Amino acid sequence: MGLPESAGASINADPDNRLLAHFPRRRLTAEEMRDSLLTASGQLDLTPAEAHPFPAESTWKFTQHGPFNAVYETNKRSAYLMVQRQRRHPFLSLFDGADPNATTAARQTTTVPTQALYFINDPFFHIQADALAKKLAPLPDDDARIVEAWRILFQRQPNPAETQRTKSFLASYPADNAAKWAAQVRVLMAGNEFLHID
Repeated sequence: MGLPESAGASINADPDNRLLAHFPRRRLTAEEMRDSLLTASGQLDLTPAEAHPFPAESTWKFTQHGPFNAVYETNKRSAYLMVQRQRRHPFLSLFDGADPNATTAARQTTTVPTQALYFINDPFFHIQADALAKKLAPLPDDDARIVEAWRILFQRQPNPAETQRTKSFLASYPADNAAKWAAQVRVLMAGNEFLHID
């Protein structure tokens, strides 16, 4: 999708953005990315979080060499995730979340192979893609599903080339319709347009 003429003029006039003529493209923070996945899938639980299910104090036998660590799965906003100092949350650490042992004035943004592997293998990501595919399933046909997927994920209409590529993907993917759409949604959710803000 092309930029509006005024945006293109701003970028041409200040290509390095030294005068802040345009919004600098950036990847979503780890928390924004996780919350966006949950929102797109319809799985985000907006109710306030309560206490984490820590083990009863009477059972504690933690030591310096055997410290407590846990990851509590939740569909609450990422602000409610339990973050430990000695072992970072796997999702937040993978996507450059703040280091809980230090003051983080500005986060790094890395691009590493393990991030791509996350989108291929992680159960949480697959669950969100499957949930969105199930939301699209009741629509009357693939054209309607494509339009709705683009509306949910990108807040815009798909262009003709995107529609055609999606139909080609669906036609060639060797699975039933539910699995085809789950795979297509994974492709869209792992794409730059979903993961970045322009």
